[in-house]
Amino acid sequence: MDHQQERRDLAAATDTTTETIDLGRRRALVLGMFGALGSTAAAFGLLPKTLWADSLPTRTANILKEPPVLASSGGTLQTTLRATTKATTVAGELITGTMTYNGQYPGPTLQVKPGDHILLTVRNNLDMSAAPAPKAHPGATHSHASAMTAPPANTLNTHFHGMHVSPLPKADDIYLEIPFGGHYDYDFQIPADHPGGLYWYHPHVHGVVDSQIYAGLAGLLVVEGGAAQIPALQGVRKRLMALKNIMIANGALSTNINPPDETHTINGQLLPTIAIRPGETQLWQVANIGNEPYYKLRLQGHTFTVVAEDGAMLWESYTTDTLLMPPGKRFEFTVTGGKAGSYAFKTLGYNSGPFGDWAPTQLATLVVAGKADTPRTVPVQLGAPPAYLTGPVAKSRYLRFSEGFDLTTNTPYFEINGKTFEALRNGAQIKLGSTEEWLIYNDSHLSVKNGGVAEDHPFHIHVNSFVVTEIDGVPVKSYGTQDVVNVKPGEKVLIRMAFPDFVGKSVFHCHILFHEDNGMMANFAIVP
Repeated sequence: MDHQQERRDLAAATDTTTETIDLGRRRALVLGMFGALGSTAAAFGLLPKTLWADSLPTRTANILKEPPVLASSGGTLQTTLRATTKATTVAGELITGTMTYNGQYPGPTLQVKPGDHILLTVRNNLDMSAAPAPKAHPGATHSHASAMTAPPANTLNTHFHGMHVSPLPKADDIYLEIPFGGHYDYDFQIPADHPGGLYWYHPHVHGVVDSQIYAGLAGLLVVEGGAAQIPALQGVRKRLMALKNIMIANGALSTNINPPDETHTINGQLLPTIAIRPGETQLWQVANIGNEPYYKLRLQGHTFTVVAEDGAMLWESYTTDTLLMPPGKRFEFTVTGGKAGSYAFKTLGYNSGPFGDWAPTQLATLVVAGKADTPRTVPVQLGAPPAYLTGPVAKSRYLRFSEGFDLTTNTPYFEINGKTFEALRNGAQIKLGSTEEWLIYNDSHLSVKNGGVAEDHPFHIHVNSFVVTEIDGVPVKSYGTQDVVNVKPGEKVLIRMAFPDFVGKSVFHCHILFHEDNGMMANFAIVP
């Protein structure tokens, strides 16, 4: 379906109504878009209700658009990403203070196939003299400066989040540091059996990851295949969505914003409209590419049938009416249009701790209109669990995530097994070809004892994905593999993972990026 047809379908639905939530926050951004963003809630209340409720949700011009695609050809993706500080367009407004790839927010989508060769040049044009770097963004966490010694704010590298590729130089080497004015030529092969699905890319220079991703340095990466090839979904409309947090004030990126005051975009758009026909089934591929936000997704009057998580197709699909997406998380699910009308696609809000009170807000409007279609039915059984779930376990490990507060420096710190991250420190030595079990404990008792607070910690590991097998000692039903799992305060999560190929050193960490930048990361090495 092209945009012209979508406009015709949307026009047919202009007499419908849309559920609205969190009116004050939406008013705030509309004011900002017109250059009159106030600094108090009272100022927000001056905006007439009709400007938001009657105009934005039914604007057919604001149809959901997807980022431009840089696709492989003939088995090779050869392209260039330029990280820049030039002003860019977000939510329909040209703003300064951003950091983006190729001037786009989010960056271009990299589209590849299993077995492709990646030849990617990343150029560091982050000119701090032309556009000062955003301050360290506490956002969902603490309003204190970073306790860690960080490199210059415009130091760069690239992490291919969730990809099962080598961690060595020329591939997913997160220890690399590209200075301003420099470039790096990535050159690696994607395995021929790599899972098809949704991934993303972003910088990973320790100490500046949080502020760089908040400023816009993030983009989607799609490996063709996976759930999109389920026979029941052949030919359905696919929707690619990148969820991202931001706040705009006086034509510039605003920093040091508390979570309840932040605004959320899809593909850089504010409250876009998504068209679907009654009975039509679409495949939505959704990624949380924000630095710290949590999204608890719900689509008014509809359910989600989940077919993939963190890039890999599930072995068993399931249907739900809500999905929790911590930072870095991706889900792929089907949506089937209901009765003609308008419906709110929203986040219900989520509190990940005292510094992570994410408010409920509307993200988009789904408009069901046009000629009725025939729904698709996704089978429950999509594949088989990995063999390592029933195989021998070579080693078990224990990881304790905790935080504290240093009164001498007036800064928070974040630890794994009592240590903050050091790039040169030796980490876990994992034998190539083995299977391990890791118990991840969010020790909120220790955190509070050390002057910190109880917060969620989304665990993420590079190179390999895992399966969650138990929570607090109770076996849980898993539907597929993942590379991000949220661990609540006091919770113990047991995961199992295999290390079948790729040797080299990489990291695991909390994906609340302020926590990562301030120490909640550790090294591991896969060795022959």
